[in-house]
Amino acid sequence: MMEIKLLIVDDEPLAHNVLERYCKKIEYVSVVGNCYDGMSTLNFLNKNDVDAILLDIQMPDLTGLELLDTLNTNGPKVILTTAFTEFAIEGFNFEQVIDYLHKPIRIGRFIKSIERLKKQLTIEKQFAQKRTTRVNTEINEFITVVDNKITHKIRFDDISYIQSWGNYLKVITCNEKIFVARKTIKNMEKELPQNKFIRIHKSYIINITRVTSVNGNQAIISDIIIPIGKSYSIQAKKIILGIS
Repeated sequence: MMEIKLLIVDDEPLAHNVLERYCKKIEYVSVVGNCYDGMSTLNFLNKNDVDAILLDIQMPDLTGLELLDTLNTNGPKVILTTAFTEFAIEGFNFEQVIDYLHKPIRIGRFIKSIERLKKQLTIEKQFAQKRTTRVNTEINEFITVVDNKITHKIRFDDISYIQSWGNYLKVITCNEKIFVARKTIKNMEKELPQNKFIRIHKSYIINITRVTSVNGNQAIISDIIIPIGKSYSIQAKKIILGIS
């Protein structure tokens, strides 16, 4: 379940008591801090991760709206708390404001506001995950290998195994094509997705999905015998054979 980390900002201790009591009634809400003025809020946000702020508008020195003006639009979401509706409406000029609560705040209205916050955070989290997945997919579909001054684009699924060869690497594909690259096996290992490739020897990286069998300390790929190094043996066999 999603946990929402809230910061309460209000110059009145009584308001903190009320809001904290409400927060304790919602299992996915956690109050991570209490601030009583704008400057302490800025200092807190510089040191801590917060999902949302319950922000009072009327505060001395730095008002809630003035504080909002200093915050990054990609920062925490904000639920305004105020006794003055006209100020709350002005607060909706800021992108991070998703709701306002009119004082005195009732528990039912508070829960409704937190549910709105949860929905917004969930949507943004799902969007970020999809975007990350899409970017990773686009980046991790292939490697590029420069062989004899020609740059080849080789899909991960087309690679059977990779062999260290002096100061070079040999990339062997499923249709038995061989591409030679001036690159270390250590650097190549970093470019390959760990869910598809595993290093089984100081000189070999294999495509896990291309292994047809394991015979002792040997992996078989299309009748090609590839040694499994002693220091790699236990972990390699677990991953190749799917043993937990």
